[in-house]
Amino acid sequence: MEDDRLRIPVDGDYVASLGRAAYVFAVMEWNAVWCCELLDDGYLNELGRKTAGAIAEDFARLAALHPDPGIRSELTDAAEAFRLLVRVRNLLLHGKPGTAPGGNQMLFDRGRAWTPELIDAAADDFAQCCAELNRILYDRLGGPVSGREAAAGQVSPRTRPRP
Repeated sequence: MEDDRLRIPVDGDYVASLGRAAYVFAVMEWNAVWCCELLDDGYLNELGRKTAGAIAEDFARLAALHPDPGIRSELTDAAEAFRLLVRVRNLLLHGKPGTAPGGNQMLFDRGRAWTPELIDAAADDFAQCCAELNRILYDRLGGPVSGREAAAGQVSPRTRPRP
């Protein structure tokens, strides 16, 4: 029924932190996916239902194959950061709901409460990695083409010049 979600007792600010962390992770993940696409033309067509962990493995493998040692180093560092943050996201979003001392409802990982501060710190880590992936995506790999560019025949993913 309408508003049934409000029957689950949880602080609105806590849920807002969780939602922001999930959203920032999704943006970071898609920056990694686009890096994979530019490293392996057609990767998006093979994406299917891959998990973030599988994307992290693919990204690390593709990064290690880049012919330019400088770009390869940046890519492998970013791929490793992404891989570690996938684990953080999994620990957070697969947390067990429970009651913290004081009565607040929170998610827990192995007995440790995911406090709003810990969730916000994870979201900040996601955002930092997202920014690095985005920098690499556009500054080092040439960035994905927009639908408008492709439709106008200006560039295609296969012919876009790479620095």
